[in-house]
Amino acid sequence: MKNITKVGLSALAGALAITSVNAGEMSISGSMEASYTKGSGYLTTGNPLGMDKELSVTGSGELDDGTTVSYKQTITDAMAFNDSELVFGNVLGTTASVAMTSTGSPISAIDDVTPTAFEEANALIGSIDDVNGMDGTYGIRVTMADVMGTGFKLDAMYTTDVGSGDAQADNGTSGEDGNVTDDGKEITITGSVPMVEGLDVGVGFYTVDGKGKSSAGEYGQDEGTAYIKYSTGPVSLGYQKGVVTDYTGGAEETQFTNQYYGISYKVSDALSVSYNEMDSRRVVGGSDVEQDFDSISLSYTVGGMTIGVADAEVSNASYTSGRTMDETSVSLSIAF
Repeated sequence: MKNITKVGLSALAGALAITSVNAGEMSISGSMEASYTKGSGYLTTGNPLGMDKELSVTGSGELDDGTTVSYKQTITDAMAFNDSELVFGNVLGTTASVAMTSTGSPISAIDDVTPTAFEEANALIGSIDDVNGMDGTYGIRVTMADVMGTGFKLDAMYTTDVGSGDAQADNGTSGEDGNVTDDGKEITITGSVPMVEGLDVGVGFYTVDGKGKSSAGEYGQDEGTAYIKYSTGPVSLGYQKGVVTDYTGGAEETQFTNQYYGISYKVSDALSVSYNEMDSRRVVGGSDVEQDFDSISLSYTVGGMTIGVADAEVSNASYTSGRTMDETSVSLSIAF
């Protein structure tokens, strides 16, 4: 990982040294979603009608040597600035890219890639601890779209201070998280298996260690995940397993083991349906609790509009033994 970081820094420095940029363009895009959500098994109050919106301001250009430059700034529902990134593509004439970004991370991008028509099994109810890496922290991300002609993609990221948030003002430094004040590293390798049409695999790993710097004592977290997917005709199948090991402030080590199963069927170009299951097991001290999710969902797309329906159930919700919940959601989303 140290070598990957050095390569990324060198490539970024080389790209930044080139100052001549061809004329680029700026654009704004986004989406809105209106929904109706209703559930049982817990106290539901308030209006079941909801709305969510996302906006992104993007810009792009090209340097004289063919290196591409793109910028993205997301905007929250409250019209406040959120994640941002600056990406240099086709670095040194290769398929590699180097980014300064807080928009996602390699392992968070593959936290659950099992096939689904609309929502993941745990999207509506319950709560789990799953692989998430340094998502939301500004860092250096290096991506190689085709490693040595294998067709596999390598995606790696490094930050000096996990939990410090998005980039600060020019020449400024990000604030520190009281419990997480050390560097984080993560890497994923994903791609299609040669000579086996329709078979995709991927693995990922993330680690952070704040030993001696946490006000609560020793801190550390390791995350790993692996998946396999197969598609033939209109049918897609997938299985994935993720593990999170957390030790914080001298407390007992907590381990979360998550397994995902999914099958989807594309009825037509517009209509898809899926069935998904997930179980999330938490082990800490003498406690061992497993949440079990199952969900049916469908989506119907016309142009830039998508209608989605999901119905989900969970037992031992939020790792609380005997707590059962179910929820149904209907949404209408439009991209613009």
